[in-house]
Amino acid sequence: MIDLSGLREKLPGILRALAVGLPAGWLFDWLDTPIPWMIGPMIAVAAVNLLGISVFSPPYARQTGQVILGCAVGLYFTPPVVAALAANLGFIAGATGSAFLIGGLGALVLSRFSGVDGRSTFFACIPGGAMAMANLADRHGASIPPVAVAHSLRVSILVIIIPFALTYGGIPLEAAAYRPQLPLVVWILVPWLALSFLIGEVAERLRWSNGCLLAPIFFGAALTIGGVELSAVPSWMIDFAQLMFGLVLGARYERAFFVRHKLFIPFALLNSFFILFMSAVVAVILAWVSGLHISTMLISTAPGGLAEMTILGQALGISVPMVVAFHLFRVIVINLGTPYIYRTGQWAIARLRSAAPD
Repeated sequence: MIDLSGLREKLPGILRALAVGLPAGWLFDWLDTPIPWMIGPMIAVAAVNLLGISVFSPPYARQTGQVILGCAVGLYFTPPVVAALAANLGFIAGATGSAFLIGGLGALVLSRFSGVDGRSTFFACIPGGAMAMANLADRHGASIPPVAVAHSLRVSILVIIIPFALTYGGIPLEAAAYRPQLPLVVWILVPWLALSFLIGEVAERLRWSNGCLLAPIFFGAALTIGGVELSAVPSWMIDFAQLMFGLVLGARYERAFFVRHKLFIPFALLNSFFILFMSAVVAVILAWVSGLHISTMLISTAPGGLAEMTILGQALGISVPMVVAFHLFRVIVINLGTPYIYRTGQWAIARLRSAAPD
């Protein structure tokens, strides 16, 4: 649920974000860069924020972008695609396990060199989504700002590096085995989007992480599998969803935190590259063992948010359902299992310390 009580005070900042974000998206689109309407506004809004000029993302920006993306992704889930995902469940589970190991190791390194307590760095390094990890951090007495900043840094790096690396790095892209070929039917699209937004909002009020993305995906997938023909989601709406994500990500870069925690930032940045590199190693191993395409695995195992990685897959035209399946499984397991993994880790560290000689 969004608090709109301070909208009047935030309105100038929202307008400033749009004033810099829209031209930046147009510029990156004109330059023909990957996912221009997310990368351009994100960089522009973050830069303005760090200069000390307050900018804010519009109300419901994240939810609106997620609903549009969820409706577009739900069209991919035909019965043959779902069967292919089920056949790769073991590899999906293996990628999720590696996320815990890589994140835990990154947390130990980040805590040791940045001076931030291990509890906070643990939630900062587990790739379960910035909002969800911040909530878990608060619940366990950790500091929220380093968690939010670390996730924002990592996701920002991912959405810049991965599409450029795949587009210009000589890595062949695997076209999706199935791409929806549906006509645009406005009288179907409008109520479908409205209903998806409604069930997404209900899911979030029931404390579903990424409910505005997951509920429309499940809803659209159920209709598609059931043989109901829906409408295509036009490309301009996908661009608009990218813009919303870019504004939200850019607005997270608050100058005050960067000024207060100067030492944390460079180590969080290095830690992000470490986690990204290790995740890429896992992607190469999984691609070799499973026979799945390397480009699909790089996005599927990337330690980013479900929404951002899904829109990368959709924008690059690779196997979107596979990307969604990997990240969805990881998000569910991490959001449900992180508190238990954290307590187990705390218990193990305490036992090791008590067993160590004085």
